[in-house]
Amino acid sequence: MAQADLNYTPVAPQAVLSLMLGVSCTLGLFFPWLALLAIPGLVLGLLALKSISHYELSGHQLARRGIQLSLLFGVLAPIWQLTWYEIRFHSEALPGYTRIDFAAVTKNRTHSEKMWESLLGQPICLKGFAESRRGGLLQSFRMTSQRQPFSFGSQSDPREMIMVQLPEETRWEWCYEPIAVSGTLVRNPDAEDAPDAPRFLLKQSTVLPALTSDHFQGPFAGGGGC
Repeated sequence: MAQADLNYTPVAPQAVLSLMLGVSCTLGLFFPWLALLAIPGLVLGLLALKSISHYELSGHQLARRGIQLSLLFGVLAPIWQLTWYEIRFHSEALPGYTRIDFAAVTKNRTHSEKMWESLLGQPICLKGFAESRRGGLLQSFRMTSQRQPFSFGSQSDPREMIMVQLPEETRWEWCYEPIAVSGTLVRNPDAEDAPDAPRFLLKQSTVLPALTSDHFQGPFAGGGGC
């Protein structure tokens, strides 16, 4: 065997690591934190090119691919995650319904009733939890801004609750997960005779899963609407 056939040029280890990190960045489309690997992937790729040039190592193509993948998915993954978040955010409420921060309103007991009264007759969207119960199909239920412990005999302050009423012949199956309710705010007629009943009611309501933690707007939303 000729001596030339035995010549071997080592591969720059930074080039291999850069490519591995660049490939890992592609998973940032599904797991946002993996997009952060683009930073070391880019740095190692640049160091690899410098080492290859200085020490006459191989791995130039590996380093280039690592840099390209790190740059591409380091930018693309966060944009996709924000876009997907925005899509889920807008799927929570019906078009034209104003999002109201349920927790903020109920927390301010001094002005909460005035705030609710200012919204009477308006289509709004609230995010919270259905009052704890065994489950089943419901035509109406109480809604709170915070998840309540499941215990018999305990009940939240009616000032911290909203009554939700679905359209006729519509039923919703109770669940433990957060929900987003779109409906028209009115006074609860049952509150006149029952002091433990919520004072306000969302009528003709639509119940959808709450997929995000925001009450008002997503990353690209322009205002308080849905």
